[in-house]
Amino acid sequence: MTIEKISGLIAAPFTPFKEDGALNCDLIPAQAAALIADGVTGAYICGTTGEGISCSVAERIAVMEAWQAAAGGKLRLMAHTGAASLTDIATLNRKAAELGYSAISVTPTTFFRPANEAALVEYCAAAARAGNPELPFYYYHTMNARLELSMPRFLELADGRIPQLAGIKFNHHNLYEYQNCLAACGGRYDILYGVDEFFAPALLAGAGGFIGSTYNYSAPLYFEIIRAVKRSDYARVRALMRKVCRGVDLLNAWGGLPAGKAMMRLRGIECGPARLPLRQLSPEERDLIARSMRDILTEPLD
Repeated sequence: MTIEKISGLIAAPFTPFKEDGALNCDLIPAQAAALIADGVTGAYICGTTGEGISCSVAERIAVMEAWQAAAGGKLRLMAHTGAASLTDIATLNRKAAELGYSAISVTPTTFFRPANEAALVEYCAAAARAGNPELPFYYYHTMNARLELSMPRFLELADGRIPQLAGIKFNHHNLYEYQNCLAACGGRYDILYGVDEFFAPALLAGAGGFIGSTYNYSAPLYFEIIRAVKRSDYARVRALMRKVCRGVDLLNAWGGLPAGKAMMRLRGIECGPARLPLRQLSPEERDLIARSMRDILTEPLD
């Protein structure tokens, strides 16, 4: 398979829910329109930010269908199809292929875990071919899985073993390992970086493509960081990254993902609550979070 490396920002959209927890796919066209207007390259559907693991297979298919219709060919769509069973992965893989998604992506279950890199390769090979979608496959390396295996070693073992392997969605603070992944196997794999508060360091380390949740409401901030890096204006890079980190501090203070959904009020989109066991925020708390993030984004640079 010829690997097409992705450049630019891929947003990881929030899955909108009604106050009673039901899907609210009617909001997805507004989410897609906001990303297109901001110049975002694509969307990574039903990942961590999209609460895919908290949705049923039927719900995930409904979300995938809604994004395919809303994107109108203007966004590159990637589907997280990871699930507890390979049977469910196969169902989601087939749907991604049917809908014309550009790639699929999987992280292993967090109960039964691959014991080592060889076991991870075996699992990913099965997940990639499940349903025979013939789509590029990205392993989703996330700190949330608490699976601390060597990603360069994974690539070396997977090279030639997983024909559909396109690369890694690398959501980890370990930039040393990230750089080794960029160089692994002659640099042939696409290593997409996914920790927003490490955006500038990853950019300087060689990242060309990024997947992140905060791009949903603050993509212009990241595009300005890219421009400042290209101008070698590192004082501006530091000031812009300070805004990024303050925004992440705000997320962490309010439980992470639920607060990110609240920040979508900056785009005039009410994404609703997160599903249990994540923190439940009141409408007043969501409004406070959105106003606080607006202040961060609009404050003059230091």
